Amino acid sequence: MPLMAAVVTVRGLASGGFVVNVFSGAIAQSVVLALLNEPGLHDVRPKPFTVWPLVVNGRVVWNRALAGAGAAVELRAAFFDGGLAEVFMERVMEAGRFRLFNAEVAVGEVEVRRVAVAAGSSSKFKVEFLSPTRFETPPYVKRRVPVFDMAPSPRNLFKSAVKTAMRLGLADLRWARKFFRWAIASVGVLDFGCRCETRRGRDQRSYVGKCTAAAVLSGGRRLRGFVGWAVYRAFETSMLEDMWRVLSVAEAFGVGSNRPLGLGAVRVMPLQ
Repeated sequence: MPLMAAVVTVRGLASGGFVVNVFSGAIAQSVVLALLNEPGLHDVRPKPFTVWPLVVNGRVVWNRALAGAGAAVELRAAFFDGGLAEVFMERVMEAGRFRLFNAEVAVGEVEVRRVAVAAGSSSKFKVEFLSPTRFETPPYVKRRVPVFDMAPSPRNLFKSAVKTAMRLGLADLRWARKFFRWAIASVGVLDFGCRCETRRGRDQRSYVGKCTAAAVLSGGRRLRGFVGWAVYRAFETSMLEDMWRVLSVAEAFGVGSNRPLGLGAVRVMPLQ
């Protein structure tokens, strides 16, 4: 029986040292495409999967990182199509390794987790934004380039997650509208913090922190988004179980724009 949508996590050890000098989410996408070896997927839009940035020695890395021989590397991809997840898993097991710059990563473990919409009961939760996250705003007026909102607001968070749930066939338009109205009316931000990029101020004594960071791609293209965390609470609980089902989709596939490149990776935790 084929899998439903699934998250595949590949863990292994690097044979030699390597340097990450571009956003590692783009590297993760390239590795997934290389392992799948399906040329037609390179030009497919939208991609049938999303990725996290690489995790090296337990730490999500962005644009710059140095890893030594024996470093623990984790590659994570979420597939909308369970059949493609199975193909990826088989290709990884057959290859037994994948190339990462000048090093090879010997595969030690492949974990496959079916995307299950689990219900929860807590009205309070925390979201960690593990990679730059940005949300494209609706084109209310004609414009030549996309406009992005960096704020981790409930509106942005749940709109993105609901769209993913609809793509997976887990929600229809009528339910999505009902839930989204509830979410923007009932869920608020209690607190938030930033994983700051810090630079020295003009007076050479003060430091200026920013709540956004740029994913730097090859060729110098920069995609800026919010990084940090936010704590939310549902002040009205009539759709609390639905909220947790939507959040489980968000954690599996990420939120916002450019998720196949590793932006918008999130971790969701219930709070008391």
